[in-house]
Amino acid sequence: MKKLSMVALLLSLFVMSCSEAVNVYEIEIVNGYPVVTGSENDLMWYIDDPDNPTTRINLMTFSNATEYCRNMDHSDFNDWRLPTITELRTLVAGFRDIEPDGRCRVREDCLHKICLFRGQKSEDDYPCSNKSDDGEFNGPGPGGCYFDDVWREYCGRYWSTSEVTDSENQVFQLDFTKPSIFISGKESSFVGFPRCVRNR
Repeated sequence: MKKLSMVALLLSLFVMSCSEAVNVYEIEIVNGYPVVTGSENDLMWYIDDPDNPTTRINLMTFSNATEYCRNMDHSDFNDWRLPTITELRTLVAGFRDIEPDGRCRVREDCLHKICLFRGQKSEDDYPCSNKSDDGEFNGPGPGGCYFDDVWREYCGRYWSTSEVTDSENQVFQLDFTKPSIFISGKESSFVGFPRCVRNR
């Protein structure tokens, strides 16, 4: 009986340690161009070349962001796309609730509006948003942004392709300044950054 309990304990510790693996992002040069890759997934992310101003990303509408990634030819790859909200969450650092295994329930298996509030502990609790009123950005990235230093700049709202399942023409966005996940209209003039990604 003791042996079984010990095996169960070791197995649960192993599972916990695997689920809490930290995704480490690094800039790599692939086919002569910089890209960002993570240690815990098979994704490759577009990053601009700081020495080439034509590679800068700009705020744009959802349709323009979708087209921008679809038409991108970078590092000799042309299969770039906008990320899902689950993929964008892998970039969050410094705010546990929105990191991939955090309390926020918005991910590919929960894309209803109510998913923003699931797991609330009280009316003033927002699992998918940092409601701190101190006005300070306290993330580990540049200027207190809630992503890794590797991203350098462009703190702000980013588009995902994850559509709100109980609403027409709306998708989830992730703002790395607060940080927070929220809903935005696809057909509106609302803007965000495109962080293009591809599967390796």
